[in-house]
Amino acid sequence: MRLVCALLIWPIMSFAAHAGDDQSEASPPDWSTVGVIFSEHCTMCHGPQGAARGLRLDNYADAVAGGDNGPVLLGGNAKSSELIRRLQGISTPRMPFLSYPLSDETIELIARWIDAGMPDAE
Repeated sequence: MRLVCALLIWPIMSFAAHAGDDQSEASPPDWSTVGVIFSEHCTMCHGPQGAARGLRLDNYADAVAGGDNGPVLLGGNAKSSELIRRLQGISTPRMPFLSYPLSDETIELIARWIDAGMPDAE
């Protein structure tokens, strides 16, 4: 009886032990991923043709440097990063301005990039 129970429970316990492995082993996104999001949703206002408030999000160095009011990305601290606050609508105006908000999943991906220290493309 014990052997039967062990054989029935083992696959369940094995699955449960490894269920979170994909999340913990997944590498954080880097600029090559986040830059595409910025290019699609932000650079019409924060690009080389019209850096609103001096903030350019079309390249890594300028995005990290920030704009007229300083950095909007705080490496290792997404919650305090002004960019995340604007994307979530905590600070106003919500970004992207006069457009649909980014999905929660997209904002979370950007936040994971910031929390990971904003890695550049490798």
